[in-house]
Amino acid sequence: MIDYDASFTNTNGSAFPDTLAVNVTAPGAGDGTEFVKLMVDDIWGRAQALMDYAGLTPDGVTEAPDTAQILEAIGLGFGVGPGMGVIYWKDGTPAANGDRVLLLQGQVILIASYPLLAAACYIGDGNNADTDYTGFYKTSDAGGTTRSTSGTYMVLPDARGLSLKNIGDAVVNTRTKTGPVKLTELQEDQGQGHYHDYEWSDTAQYTGGAPNKADNMIGALNSTATDRVSDPIDDGTNGTPRTGLNTRDSVLATNFGITY
Repeated sequence: MIDYDASFTNTNGSAFPDTLAVNVTAPGAGDGTEFVKLMVDDIWGRAQALMDYAGLTPDGVTEAPDTAQILEAIGLGFGVGPGMGVIYWKDGTPAANGDRVLLLQGQVILIASYPLLAAACYIGDGNNADTDYTGFYKTSDAGGTTRSTSGTYMVLPDARGLSLKNIGDAVVNTRTKTGPVKLTELQEDQGQGHYHDYEWSDTAQYTGGAPNKADNMIGALNSTATDRVSDPIDDGTNGTPRTGLNTRDSVLATNFGITY
């Protein structure tokens, strides 16, 4: 950008970044900040730089709400437009904080209220009936129960309690991919159950009563005639087996949201 301190005669006298324009002291006094070609070029230059950076060309329409190409250029150029995922750490809700963010909680939104988000994220008429897509599909009712390509509502995915996983092709970097292949596809309860085996001999090896795990180990060491038994794992908390519960690593809770 141009150096305003050096480029204009009449300013408030402060050095950059506190330089301000000044008004004339009286009509025709000529002591106000000059509106010159240098300033016009600077204003036009920054607008053209944004447009060029985003790969846009002027559409010939005067800038206005919902049609401003400069706003579109900022979104495209810096990846901050409608439909971008965010991790929301702020205290309070986006609505209360004034942020253009919706938390992904499976809510049904009116498309007319979020037209840019709907245009950016709708999965398309060809996918709208596919139930593998758990979000960004249209419905004809505010409850989100009836999928319809002409619906006036759109359903957002519900990310609560879930970890996000990247989609891709069947094979990624020569490794077999086991994750989802469709955007918003939900995969649950896919942990592989297993048993641990140990060997034991006949009951003569035990000192009395029902066999226990310690005796099983002794029996396996002292016997040449052994059998194999499968024993479910007890984690000491959830019992055996751990039906319906998760095996997971340590997690840190946050909110996933989307810009609109």
